[in-house]
Amino acid sequence: MALYLVIHTPTAEEGVEPLPPTRLLDMARDLGQPSASPRWITTYSPDLHDDRIFSMWEAPNADAIVQALDDYGFLNHMEARALRVEQWGPEDVIAGQT
Repeated sequence: MALYLVIHTPTAEEGVEPLPPTRLLDMARDLGQPSASPRWITTYSPDLHDDRIFSMWEAPNADAIVQALDDYGFLNHMEARALRVEQWGPEDVIAGQT
């Protein structure tokens, strides 16, 4: 399974109040399990001046994440862009130099 960063951006329709995710609790229960595919890993919320949220997923492809978000009603107020990413950090850089 590949690792994905999903950027969720609220849809802005003039004069229309966004709806909350309809089945967020079900999505957490169903897709938060280690055996889930796709699997929702975590979500990050920036400061109060940024309405976007960012989530991490494991999935066979980006379409599986977007479909899951749609199935659970998450896309009724957010647009989602799934980007495949590789996780690495200082330890990986150091290990590559030895």
